[in-house]
Amino acid sequence: MLVIPRYSHYSHTGWLAHHRDTSYALLLFLTIGVGLLLAGFTWSVRADSCDPSPSTTCSASYGVTAVVPGPRPAKPAVITSPSSGQTFGTNPVTVEGTCPDKALIKVFTNGILVGSVICDASGHFKVPVDLVVGRNDLTALPYNTLDQEGPTSPTVTVTLNQPPGGYGFSTELILQSVNFYRGSEPGAEITWPVEIVGGQAPYAVSVDWGDGTSDLITRLAPGPFTVKHTYRKVGTGYLGSFPLIIRATDAVGHTAYLQLTTIVNAATAGAGNKAATVPVATNLLIIWPLWIVLLLMIVSFWLGERREKRIMEKRLAALA
Repeated sequence: MLVIPRYSHYSHTGWLAHHRDTSYALLLFLTIGVGLLLAGFTWSVRADSCDPSPSTTCSASYGVTAVVPGPRPAKPAVITSPSSGQTFGTNPVTVEGTCPDKALIKVFTNGILVGSVICDASGHFKVPVDLVVGRNDLTALPYNTLDQEGPTSPTVTVTLNQPPGGYGFSTELILQSVNFYRGSEPGAEITWPVEIVGGQAPYAVSVDWGDGTSDLITRLAPGPFTVKHTYRKVGTGYLGSFPLIIRATDAVGHTAYLQLTTIVNAATAGAGNKAATVPVATNLLIIWPLWIVLLLMIVSFWLGERREKRIMEKRLAALA
């Protein structure tokens, strides 16, 4: 049998119902519950959103990474070539030796940093360095990522002869950097601080970034400057490294050479990564005001009925 509901005016009986007999408590409970769910969802969206544009969905992967420095190198870096007593007539000179795997090797001549390289998987290093005319006391020291020095090894003393006129040697021209390595990701710009010491201005400086690209710049005076580059791919060397080779020539033909190390690695996914497809926070900005309006409506109706109830109670008391 089909039942058709009918709606008609409900005449008030005059009886006052207690608030416990109304639905306000249930409505308030449901509203607060929805608010808590909405708050949790908003927090999740704020953590997972990756696109600030007003789109409906967004997918992204986020990684939580941390750098855990290795221990201080326990073994020294030992120079095996050249050997003490050798004499050279040209620059640069290749310094080779043994070293602890993955250590960052700095090579110094007379206490001045002249090159850096990462010790390879076989426990060896090789780096061309620019000697100064005369005596060169070469040392190679291993470092960890916190720049903590490992054990020292015997100094190798070599000599660089200067031909008549001194053309082509870094007698008065030196390239220096306060950093011996830097790290980056593909697509991120990296800057290297470099300093020209001595020589005669102007200077022509070439920068070989190690990824097949190079820059040529002119410096009108000695002193510090920076070079910038954006790598487009991961380093092709050991541990994602690129050799950074900087050469400088001054106005009278003196040259300087400096090799440093750039590490370029892509961000990798790990256990802390998460991917999600969720509504972005823009849509929640519309939902929150509606929830607040609903909550205020329930509270206002409740307060309004309390007021009307008091008025009616006063009138009934006056009639009695």
